[in-house]
Amino acid sequence: MTYLDPSITIEVDSVVGACMMLRTGIMREVGLLDETFFMYGEDLDWAFRIKQYGWRIVYYADVTVHHYKRAASTRRAIPSIRAFYDAMRIFHRKHYATTTAAPLNVLIEAGITAKELLALGRNLLLPPAARRVG
Repeated sequence: MTYLDPSITIEVDSVVGACMMLRTGIMREVGLLDETFFMYGEDLDWAFRIKQYGWRIVYYADVTVHHYKRAASTRRAIPSIRAFYDAMRIFHRKHYATTTAAPLNVLIEAGITAKELLALGRNLLLPPAARRVG
């Protein structure tokens, strides 16, 4: 939300899954988190589906949550990087691939793979103590 004032409550497309609260009825209607995703992307997929069902997603400025980003992924950086980019592929294939022209799908998949390879390469150039997902 770097482009918005964090002190304003506002409707958004998605929030970080570290602290999502929703009504039980929404879960019954939309379904639970998709277990196809591993560690990344499941919150974005859920938010996408929630909005498809006509519900709103709201960022509440009065709530403070402390999320220790990368706490679960710093000890196994390479598998975490792979999972991060796999989540992008899963999301694209699930929500966009069937309505996107095949040549564009190839470019999207190639772009995700290129970004993944760059992230893995950058990570391997770092000293072991500094290797993180990113």
